[in-house]
Amino acid sequence: MLMIIGTPIGNVEDITVRATNYLKDADLIACEDTRSTKKLLRLLNIKTNGKLISYHDHNGASVRPYLIEELKKGKSIALVSDAGTPLISDPGYKLVESCHKNNIRVSAIPGPTSPIVALTVSGLPTDKFTFNGYIPSAVNNSRKALVETKNLQTTQIWFSTPPKLINHLKTMLSVYGNRRIVIAREMTKLHEEVKNAPLNELLLHYETNGPPKGEIVIVVAGANNNDKKNDLPDVVFLLRDALQRLSLRDAVNEVSILTGASKKHIYQNALDIINDKPEYK
Repeated sequence: MLMIIGTPIGNVEDITVRATNYLKDADLIACEDTRSTKKLLRLLNIKTNGKLISYHDHNGASVRPYLIEELKKGKSIALVSDAGTPLISDPGYKLVESCHKNNIRVSAIPGPTSPIVALTVSGLPTDKFTFNGYIPSAVNNSRKALVETKNLQTTQIWFSTPPKLINHLKTMLSVYGNRRIVIAREMTKLHEEVKNAPLNELLLHYETNGPPKGEIVIVVAGANNNDKKNDLPDVVFLLRDALQRLSLRDAVNEVSILTGASKKHIYQNALDIINDKPEYK
């Protein structure tokens, strides 16, 4: 049997008794990074005895057949990621798929997962939600991914990284509008932080103070029937920022990419800002 085991995302005390016992008794432990898993096992006083095997996206094709053969022999294998529940933006899907194709039993021992932790502390609706994984790095790709979820009325959950956070928030503001969002970072860890505010306020905060460190989950309120269809305020907000850093031409290009609005429309808004028309003050 393959057992999927959720491991702590920051606090080792979040490991379950059942998970600890299975890790002790498993014939093999397939782990994303053997160094991370060894550290966890040391804290749990579990001896590895050579039963750790590295399994991740880069070696999966070569290691997976070996794991399937061991499972067919009746071995018990535990699948763990570096932190949290395997398969949630972590390796494992193809191994589970192969197990089902080979009539090998798959079970799971529930454990921590940062999207759910962030959702529960966010203060946003939890009855319906969508987890979307990492926001793509490239602006065009991130915009496309966000546009696909723009009209969903469910709470949205995304992953981001510190170097990309500000750009992701800019794109999110241009696509979603100024919704309420939550930035949850370092969940269950020493420097855990949860910020709940309108999107433009958090964007301004991080532009002023720099992006936060650590692992980041973004939780976004779903679409509302009262959302403004006119995204002019978002265009202006993004233009004000861009014009402080870039030439007029480059600022127009950047905001056009972020919002999808025509360059002619954005250029006119930029001129209005530069000329300090009252409605843009």
